[in-house]
Amino acid sequence: MSEPTAESASETTAERPGLLARSRDLVGDSVSVVVAGARLWAGHWPLLLTVALLGGAGRMGAIWGAIEVSEVSPTLGFAVLALAPLSSVAAIVVMLHLLRDALPSLAAAGAVRAPDDVTSRRERHVVDVLASVLVPFLAVYASYGLLAEDRFRYQNGILGREFYTDGVLGGGTFDGERFFAATGVAEVVLVAVAVVLRWGLARLDGRLASRGRPRPRPLAFGGAYVEVFWMTALAGVLVHYKDRAWAWAESRRAVDVVVDAWLRVLDVLGPLGRPVDTVVDGLLGVVAAVDGLVVVPVAWLAVGAVVYGHRLAAPPRRVRTLPGAARVPVVVRRWGLDVADQVVGDLRSRFSALASGLRQLAVAGLGPMLVFALVFLVVGGLEDALAVGVRQVVGPQDLWTWLSFAPHVETVTRAVGLTVTAALLAAAVDRVLAPSVGQSSANDA
Repeated sequence: MSEPTAESASETTAERPGLLARSRDLVGDSVSVVVAGARLWAGHWPLLLTVALLGGAGRMGAIWGAIEVSEVSPTLGFAVLALAPLSSVAAIVVMLHLLRDALPSLAAAGAVRAPDDVTSRRERHVVDVLASVLVPFLAVYASYGLLAEDRFRYQNGILGREFYTDGVLGGGTFDGERFFAATGVAEVVLVAVAVVLRWGLARLDGRLASRGRPRPRPLAFGGAYVEVFWMTALAGVLVHYKDRAWAWAESRRAVDVVVDAWLRVLDVLGPLGRPVDTVVDGLLGVVAAVDGLVVVPVAWLAVGAVVYGHRLAAPPRRVRTLPGAARVPVVVRRWGLDVADQVVGDLRSRFSALASGLRQLAVAGLGPMLVFALVFLVVGGLEDALAVGVRQVVGPQDLWTWLSFAPHVETVTRAVGLTVTAALLAAAVDRVLAPSVGQSSANDA
């Protein structure tokens, strides 16, 4: 066994201050983010709560409206249902916008002139990169169970209308077609048509811009709605097939073989079997909780980075994405491949802000993400504490009375938690964007 040398001892001593310094920086960042977020919330909570409640009301109203119009057309019902996540993401964007001028890096990022959109040829706004906001937002929305909850409330409302008519249970007839806007190939075609329609709206906006006309608000909102529609439809399909794949995997014989083998191992361990099983269950629980501990906080940071930093991201260059187009006849290329190439390029440009936001998070390092993840856990506990507090205040209630008011109570407690999340998110993204804002200012100078 070799004796430690003076050189190795000095290296160990040099490493410890560096580790201590990094630990102090991490703790300092945590405290500063929490303090900045608390100041933001204290100074803006009335506006933030108003916007959050309006977003929650819009979500619930969209679900109710979807149930109503589904009697006319299932596709129309799902078209209205897409307004539920749109109301939620609109509330998030508005809250973050209200906090932008309160922090230096966010204010500087908002003052930068954004590059022109590749399709509309106008200065790019959040509505032009809404797809970049929706990808991480839908990850949060689905992780919270809100995407599944929207579908459940929609389907449950339809069943209530079908089976509970004129105060009589079973007084109606069941129409299962109201559950689905489209299935299989028809759903894929519906998404493709929505993507092309989104590109067409951007092209129309570009025509108006070339004539010097301002962007009509209905056109901007219509494009945002189409974006939300096709992405929520696609998310619903992916969640459905993910659940089916998981159910298929759990039904396989190989799973039973592994479980039986593990039980035999525990039997062989005897008295040690119970503590070993407890430790393994705990580790599996940590792995299962990765979604809430890692994915959701990082997705929130990505939302903030796109909303605040989309002006700092250059759009991708317009390049031909379909190879071999030069060998195709001119007529086919002009009315087929060129249009497809423009649609694909437009789609790529809408996700460019997301790629830039993820790069900004990577450059910022693990510190801000870890800080926000830790603080985010406290915010989740705040919503649960508020829900428990409401139950304590109102006391025991009749089941049907509580079921009538539970969605409203949940909307309010979630809105309060969302205001805290928005304030902390703004403070965390302010730290993330500081290097990018400084570099942008240096380049402008």
